[in-house]
Amino acid sequence: MRIGCNTLYGGGELGSTADFTPDELRRSLERNSALGYETVEFSHLCHLTLDEVTEIGAYTRRLGMAPWSVHAESASGFLLGRSPQEAAQSLVHAVQICQVVGAQVVVVHAPVLLGLTLGELPDVGALLAADLAVLRPGFDRARKCHVRLALENGGSLAHWVYILSLVERMAEPLLGVCVDTGHANLGDLLAPRAIRMAGSRLLTLHLHDNHGQADDHLPPGRGNIDWTAVMEALRDVRYSGPLQLELTDQAPHRAYDQALEQRQGIEYARGLSGAL
Repeated sequence: MRIGCNTLYGGGELGSTADFTPDELRRSLERNSALGYETVEFSHLCHLTLDEVTEIGAYTRRLGMAPWSVHAESASGFLLGRSPQEAAQSLVHAVQICQVVGAQVVVVHAPVLLGLTLGELPDVGALLAADLAVLRPGFDRARKCHVRLALENGGSLAHWVYILSLVERMAEPLLGVCVDTGHANLGDLLAPRAIRMAGSRLLTLHLHDNHGQADDHLPPGRGNIDWTAVMEALRDVRYSGPLQLELTDQAPHRAYDQALEQRQGIEYARGLSGAL
């Protein structure tokens, strides 16, 4: 099974997405390749021109890695917009970016207008209607681009039930889910349960660890997630995609050593891959 890592900013604290220039992306890809990672999720790519993205995809492949996924984002971050129309435009653009870089999956936070939360006392019907309005234009483009969309979990079981109900409501073969192990460990969901609930709808992973208190994005094995249970769940649902790590850029709230964490990540993931 292939092991992947996302692109990480090497210039200290990431001030804005625009700091992730093509040169910085190339340096990040070189670090991933040197450690032996085989697939890539592009954490910050949607701000680049299509020509720049084309070159980044080609450079990834020249380094011997496969572009796998793109995290959907707008100019202000992973929240795609303040209105359904604005968010839909951001999602369509992310799908196009995914196609141009040569990746297969776009990871999306939902509800699209709220992020990884349902908000206070949500009107679930209104949330579903807004998400459907945003996602449908994205699917029109995804079908043409041969790209899939994966909705990511937050920390609560209620949020995950909402995400899965949204997937069922769409009834689109191109729509599935991304299980983020770190987010699941921050609430009442937990990663093994999220994986089993996803079943065949599981398209991709964000593998990282924490101690159940903060979204630390530690390498697997550095927190208290039960990785044996995670791998058992992946076997149960017959997951065949890459073990895709999602580590972090400079972490201001804790000690941080990017080179060490990337090395620990692939070393631990190699041990996990043997369990599948």
